[in-house]
Amino acid sequence: MPVSEVIRRKRKELGLTQEQMAQRLGVSAPAVNKWERGSSYPDITILPALARLLNTDINTLLCFQEELSDEEIAQICNEIAAIMDEQGLETAFAAAEQKVREYPNCGKLLNMMASMVLEMLNMSGAWSTDKGKYKEKIYSWFERVIKCSGDEQVKNSAAHMLASEYIQEKEYEKAEKMIDSLPKQQADKRMLSARLLLAQEKYAEAAELVERKLIDVLNDLGAVLSMLMETALKENDTDRAEKIASAGEQTALLYDQWGYSSLILPMELALQKKDVEKSIAYIREMFRMLTAPQHMSESVFYCHIYGKEKSGRKYDEAMETYAKKILPGLLAEIKTEEGYAFLRGNEEFEELIRKYDK
Repeated sequence: MPVSEVIRRKRKELGLTQEQMAQRLGVSAPAVNKWERGSSYPDITILPALARLLNTDINTLLCFQEELSDEEIAQICNEIAAIMDEQGLETAFAAAEQKVREYPNCGKLLNMMASMVLEMLNMSGAWSTDKGKYKEKIYSWFERVIKCSGDEQVKNSAAHMLASEYIQEKEYEKAEKMIDSLPKQQADKRMLSARLLLAQEKYAEAAELVERKLIDVLNDLGAVLSMLMETALKENDTDRAEKIASAGEQTALLYDQWGYSSLILPMELALQKKDVEKSIAYIREMFRMLTAPQHMSESVFYCHIYGKEKSGRKYDEAMETYAKKILPGLLAEIKTEEGYAFLRGNEEFEELIRKYDK
């Protein structure tokens, strides 16, 4: 908020007229009017008295520590966008600079102005032709956000943007420094690191990071689909539940997910519907997969992860041992959990359990 607006709002909150304020400060009413219009500013010697009169402090009066609301920042962004449409890039950039000068410590605004101007430059094509004219200023705004903002989310956003720019500029040390400053749980940190490795021609390391990211994404997607299917069942929408289960199965098959991943949602659905034939078929296939060799290293999606050795053995061999260790726990669950109760006593089911429960 500009100084002029602070003065005007504070005066009105106290119910003072411009004349009354002028009288108490020993200045003319036109002088107060000019302050509120922003055409002039109070003399430095009068600031303490002005702050006391308005029941505030000088920092607030001069906007030294002010944080704008999200609504105010959105309004400023809209104004800059309108200037870009009507008057062009240079005028919009100048307007953004002016806002940064007015609110030099507002991290959210600095980050938005830097990001917005960067986007305008890219969209207009000016980033490739006039980069030197704007780059230093934009990068300095991001750097100020990282140094002065108390909002970790805003700081991380600025660091992420700067890292991306440094990678494009082939300033890899600076990019790595920005990436290292991001918290481990930052959603896109792994992808940003992969981009840096790719730019440095460290292809295998980049691929491994991306493969692990894919596994995380697919695990998250599986959890989301499971909840969607559960919701559909609670709403008695079986058709929707079946489509969601099918989507989960096809996704797992398409992306070569490990083991019986493709069976999880269809089997959950069969159990919920108490479909004896399908439930037994899925359990049979799950047992088969757990006792058959796994060949994940042959997948085009995970060859850098599963092609590695683990504990002195190839990953596929290690995962085969792991799969067999899962089987006893799964058998115990199937024999005791309430969700499988409708199957107990079925001759085919009992024979299946006996076959693998050795």
